[in-house]
Amino acid sequence: MGLIDRLFGKGRRAAGARAAEVRGDLPRAVELFVEAEQPEEAARVVLLRAEAETDARARLQLFTQAASLAPKELEVGREARRKRATLLLVLAGDAALSAVARHDVIRAALELEEIGDAAKAAEAYALAGDKEGEARALAAAGDVEGLELLLSMEQHRERSERALNEKAADVDVLIASGRRREALEALEVLAAASPTDGTLRERVSALRSRRALGPLLPLEIAGERFTVALGEEIVIGRTEGALQVPSAAVSRQHLRIERAGGKIVVKDLESRNGTQLRGVKLAGAISIHEGLELKLGREVPLRVAPSRRFEGAVDVDVAGQRYVAPLGVAKVPGTDWEIVTGPDGWVELRAPVSAPAYLGEVELHHAATLLT
Repeated sequence: MGLIDRLFGKGRRAAGARAAEVRGDLPRAVELFVEAEQPEEAARVVLLRAEAETDARARLQLFTQAASLAPKELEVGREARRKRATLLLVLAGDAALSAVARHDVIRAALELEEIGDAAKAAEAYALAGDKEGEARALAAAGDVEGLELLLSMEQHRERSERALNEKAADVDVLIASGRRREALEALEVLAAASPTDGTLRERVSALRSRRALGPLLPLEIAGERFTVALGEEIVIGRTEGALQVPSAAVSRQHLRIERAGGKIVVKDLESRNGTQLRGVKLAGAISIHEGLELKLGREVPLRVAPSRRFEGAVDVDVAGQRYVAPLGVAKVPGTDWEIVTGPDGWVELRAPVSAPAYLGEVELHHAATLLT
């Protein structure tokens, strides 16, 4: 095809494109303008289609098409890019951005910067949380007041972050030294002051879930693991008491182990099926002496004997489980330390100032709250 034919062919296609535009066939007009090598006209018609489109996602695709057709240096190209970037910001909204949405918003901000709309670019960077980009765009827009406000807010945020980190470090010291109750209170205050900080909420939840709460406390001493049943008395029952035995033969509250008159005694709590000693039903309290082997409700074996682990305590074997019951203050063997239940149920290790407890190389508080 000769030069004249090509020129006339382009002219015919351009004329056909204008005719298609007049009769409302915009897709055909775009196609013919592209064939006529008039991309700016094709982009202009695509923008017309976009303005008439009611679906935001479809409109975004048309803006993208227009931006790809028109040369960047032409006004129609800049307009297409501006409209695409602006619509991206509208679609992003004010909610927290996903990683993909944040990438799109930053791309829109860069495009707005490139076409010279620095003020709108600053809004986009702010939405994406890109403070450096926002400051650059505000400076380019000549928005001195906005730039000063941003810098002031950033300084305040950095000071608040430093203060929070210092307080978090204080919490770490409290936890390491055994003052976990104070650490939990401090974390709760910090979380309340920073409701959007998910890390603080997680730390509060994690520490709260690790509290060693009575009456049952798993311990390991000298490599031996066992469970201590804390309290002045121990009640065994099907659904109530420190030691619960899921057996139909056992009453809701079946038997109590306690100190009375300087002795350790067991007493049936008027249970439905009773407590038997060598087949004879217990009536009233009976001392354990060197040890007792009983049956709860004629079925569940129970053995109570002086403890070989804790001085003055008893070992309780019931339904295949073994417990140590101090029936008062639990003294850790070979030390002056005591295990007690605090007023809030949090178990504490209490040590005299003259014989402190250590966790590694860290000296624990004299009333260290324990963690599981």
